[in-house]
Parts: sequence; C-alpha cells; structure tokens
Amino acid sequence: MGKNRHVPLDEKLVALQHADPERKWRSLDDHRVCALCEKVITGRMIDIWQDEGGEYHLHCPTPGCCGSPSDFLYRGAAETSHKPTSDQQIDFEFGSTTS
Repeated sequence: MGKNRHVPLDEKLVALQHADPERKWRSLDDHRVCALCEKVITGRMIDIWQDEGGEYHLHCPTPGCCGSPSDFLYRGAAETSHKPTSDQQIDFEFGSTTS
C-alpha cells in the first residue's frame, strides 16, 4: 500500500493550478479568503497532499477549518456584505451574486 505525500513548496504552484480550476493561481503569494473560516490565506500557506493515485488534496491552513479549493474565494468575492444562499451563485470575477 502506497503513502500520501506532502507536496513540497517548489511543487505547490503546479498543484494549486491543477486542483483549483475555478480560480487562477499565478503565484504562491496570491491571496484568497477561506469562506468557512474567513481567514486570508496565500498559496504558500495552503496544506497540500498528493495521494498514491497522483490526485492533489488541498486544505485550509487554519486549525480546525476543513476548507477546500471550492471555499478559497478571491478577496473581493468573500468581502461581500452577505454570503450567498444556496440558490445564488458568486460571480468570482467581480464578487457579486446572482439568483
């Protein structure tokens, strides 16, 4: 049985780009806000593991937070005055919501 491996810093950008197709990662210094814990994070901070099948698993670095790439929003999108309800979508490019 194989092991999961922690992705080293020099491989993180490629892992972020592969595992988070909804948002563009241009550098490890790009900022996002975790929608679950509302903390500002960078690509450098995100905990990234690769399983034995080669799939990447990303987790928010905040202790106790289970945030994953779908929760890592552009800063403008996360700073709206309210979180969208289940029947609304976030426009990630401009931070607005639509019904």
